[in-house]
Amino acid sequence: MCMEVIFLKDFKDIVKNINGLGLVLGFFDGVHIGHAQLIQYAKENTKKGSLGVLTFDKPLKSIEGLLMDVDDKIEAMEDLHVDYLFIIECDDNFKQMSYVKFVDNVLKVFNPAKIFCGPDFRFGYEAKGDVHYLKERFNEVYVLNYVNDHNENKVSSSRIKELIKEGNIKEANRYLGRPYKISGGIVHGLKNGEIIGFKTANLLPSANYVLPSNGVYFTKTEINGVKYLSVTNVGLHPTIQKLSNRIIETHLIDYDENIYGERISIYFYEKERDEVKFENLDELKERITQDVQNCENFFKYKN
Repeated sequence: MCMEVIFLKDFKDIVKNINGLGLVLGFFDGVHIGHAQLIQYAKENTKKGSLGVLTFDKPLKSIEGLLMDVDDKIEAMEDLHVDYLFIIECDDNFKQMSYVKFVDNVLKVFNPAKIFCGPDFRFGYEAKGDVHYLKERFNEVYVLNYVNDHNENKVSSSRIKELIKEGNIKEANRYLGRPYKISGGIVHGLKNGEIIGFKTANLLPSANYVLPSNGVYFTKTEINGVKYLSVTNVGLHPTIQKLSNRIIETHLIDYDENIYGERISIYFYEKERDEVKFENLDELKERITQDVQNCENFFKYKN
């Protein structure tokens, strides 16, 4: 069956009486390899029933940035072959809900046969609910320990965010299990790219994504389901007209269509170099020409 996505505006919308429901709990920012292992574990232990994931449309506490928007999360869960994805729309009332009421008014209504989560799953107002309370209220609660990397470091969303901010995309992607992606709409920019013969598309992210460190990246840009090689710059545009806020602009190789207003996704594979200020436009143009060549070679030998 295809995954069914259900947004929960209030808890009358909860699908009741799903036979043998295994329910996986978490925010799942990034849906990284640790999350994937938890869901796979839940799947293997819910063979006679349906597997559901209960998550949230926004974080319950203030965080610096996100690894994905809601659409990205839906796509990632589809790839993991989840049967149901329940997304709680977190308004102020929900954020004030106590951990006891979260169990009584939400989790109990699902009537799950089994519950799965990570050891640090917290819930309810001021995050006072934890796995110990879940075990008091439900007969079958399975807590999967953290996934560690080859250096015994915990695989976590916060660690992945640090790597992205450092520009270490290759390592971040290893933890994610796929290329880091930023999605959003194309907006009009300064059109400076046209001056030097390299048109760029300026991305307005659809969420408060964590941005890679300033620099040039080898990327692929997806438009209407098709991926094109691209070179993407994240930064302040220092050579022609320095900006006060960082932007994401991508040059699509061998693509020249008008995509203003389109939703696109940029997949980051590797950082090529830091962003620098060139002495003149000729130097900038020469460097971008080299960036494009390096990008083509990167994907040629990667594949």
